[in-house]
Amino acid sequence: MTYTKATAADAESVLPDNVEGELWMMRDVLETESLGFSVLALEAGEETMSHDHLDDDLEEVYYVVEGGVDVDFGDRTASLDAEEAIRISPDEERIIRNRDSFSKLVLVSAPV
Repeated sequence: MTYTKATAADAESVLPDNVEGELWMMRDVLETESLGFSVLALEAGEETMSHDHLDDDLEEVYYVVEGGVDVDFGDRTASLDAEEAIRISPDEERIIRNRDSFSKLVLVSAPV
């Protein structure tokens, strides 16, 4: 087969129960070899845990499909609205904070 089709519902959400939202990591259901592809949905005021990708050497691109988020990098913040994207290097510690009533993002990662 030359393609694999899936929906976010085909992947199990990996966000902890105390976070109002979903994170569907679709790499396995899409059977990608080196590309990570995830869908993140966050309710008002929610945020992801602080993390980087230094250990797995992955750069990431976040694309906001709906809503608006702030991506915090310690003492710096990048604000993103719908249809905006940001590329983040592996060593940058980051937190995604939803500043809208609801936000949905596509997160793409690949080895550097």
